[in-house]
Amino acid sequence: MDDTKRLNWLEEQDCYSVISDDGGHWACTQDGIQNVPMDEPSDIDTTFFITADQWKNSIREAIDFAIKKSDI
Repeated sequence: MDDTKRLNWLEEQDCYSVISDDGGHWACTQDGIQNVPMDEPSDIDTTFFITADQWKNSIREAIDFAIKKSDI
């Protein structure tokens, strides 16, 4: 899968986030909570729920994993 297809998939989804940790790992998830955003961009506070198997070594791997899980 090329990067354009990955980005197009992300743009078509609701509430997906790409997250990095301090150890060089990446995850792509829609599991979490946040305050309701306003119509205009505003400050929000978000908490994510990421399982160990979601952490990948690259952004591409994280997005591919999320796509695979969404197809189940």
